[in-house]
Amino acid sequence: MAVKQKVVKLRSCFADGVAVTCSDIEISLSPGIPTFDIIGLCDSSIRESRGRITSAVRSCGYLMPKGHITVNISPAYMHKSGSGFDLPIALGILFLTGSIPYSDNLSIYAQGEVSLGGEIRGTPGAICRLMEADKTHSDIVLIPEDEIYAAACTGIRCMPVRTLRNACEIFEEYCYEGEEYSLNSITVNGKIPTHSLSDLKGQEKASEAITIACSGMHSILMLGSPGSGKSFSAEIIAGLLPDPDRDEISQYLALQELSGTLDINDLSVSRPFRRIYSNCTLGKLKGKAGTWIPGELALANNGLLFADEICEFDPSIIEELKMPLEEHVLRINKDGKTVQIPASFLFAASGNPCRCGMFYEEGNKCRCTPTVRRKYLGKLSGGFLDRIDIFTEMRSVSQSALEEMTSGSDNDALNLQAKQKIQRAWDMQSRRFGWKSGENKVFNGTCSVVDREMFRFDEEVSGIAAQAAKQTGLSGRGYLKLIRVARTIADMKGSENILVEHIKQALIYKVNKDVIR
Repeated sequence: MAVKQKVVKLRSCFADGVAVTCSDIEISLSPGIPTFDIIGLCDSSIRESRGRITSAVRSCGYLMPKGHITVNISPAYMHKSGSGFDLPIALGILFLTGSIPYSDNLSIYAQGEVSLGGEIRGTPGAICRLMEADKTHSDIVLIPEDEIYAAACTGIRCMPVRTLRNACEIFEEYCYEGEEYSLNSITVNGKIPTHSLSDLKGQEKASEAITIACSGMHSILMLGSPGSGKSFSAEIIAGLLPDPDRDEISQYLALQELSGTLDINDLSVSRPFRRIYSNCTLGKLKGKAGTWIPGELALANNGLLFADEICEFDPSIIEELKMPLEEHVLRINKDGKTVQIPASFLFAASGNPCRCGMFYEEGNKCRCTPTVRRKYLGKLSGGFLDRIDIFTEMRSVSQSALEEMTSGSDNDALNLQAKQKIQRAWDMQSRRFGWKSGENKVFNGTCSVVDREMFRFDEEVSGIAAQAAKQTGLSGRGYLKLIRVARTIADMKGSENILVEHIKQALIYKVNKDVIR
């Protein structure tokens, strides 16, 4: 008569760059010559755990079972790597032998590498894996003490353990006490922008354009004379964006950890603020697929990506920006697989309107010929410009504005007023799109569909917008972006419906081909 073989199951996660998969770890013991097999398309880092686990179990005072141990890590069709499976495998073996009590009714999640002496160590990608582990809603979650920072970043309820013996005592003494760690328990230093909206003297149109861009996460292009304030406008935008929530903080810190730039002693809770310059390469922009190191597009998710002097960029880099500006995701191909990474950010770019930069100035100060100017701006293709929601030109600061710069007056009221408008717009978008915890926020500038019922505008507004788009040479995409910007202006003013005046104001900030060309 056949004897039913006992199988113990635990949960863990493995990461392949930014892609994290939850895994079931099944351990069985059958009579026969003592062997230890790990199956499930595992690489050498996992197979070598047999030696670490055997030594760790014996170092903690337990005996390895006599018989054939089989460990299956699912999904069996996916390649896996990393030493984070050590702890759940070791616990599963001790459950099988009866060294520690086991209950089929308990859902147990564990991750961590074990040393030969039984110490439990953290492994790379802890934040990504714990973000996925939080979705399993396990009864018991065990992590290494080294990964408390990751638990604080994700908000998962768990219990850190220092050694395999400590982990066993939890089940022997029934003393599991899950704790939810907070970022307040870690040193947190938010980055404070050095410029505010009040520093943008004499640039009323640009100030309003920046406020609208922040209110609806609209892409913005600022072309103007040297010294007009284009570059430090990026810091103004970063300072105006509302603070991130826990989910956004977790996503950013997880990407920092993968890129190797995370400092657990100096965690920044401000929104991502990434700058790229004309020497930016494709690998830096998109990331390195071979090693899954995220690039600037991924690191800017939920924040700001600023391209300084965009007209100096290589055209291939500018063209790579088109897909994330349109779809707000980044796709990376590796080993025949395509991984989709969120890349929803506020894109801001600055540049000169010509090589000398003086085209917008009065008094014919520009020294560039029409041919030189067309060649200089030719890097900004029509497809790229069509994906820009807001355009504003900037000119040299007037004499009176120059005097205000050194007056020492502090005009925080302007910044506060702009932040109130932005927050009002975000609140209305939250209600409109139904923002939920754990999901990426949808804004007027990032939503996939412009629906008349959702955006609340009538046929008169639609007709005037279509007429304006036709007269100014806007494409179908440009027409929809005009509606999006008008919806944001309405949100800033607390209006439930888009009015004709909102369309007219939005039209001011559309790309004027006569001005840019």
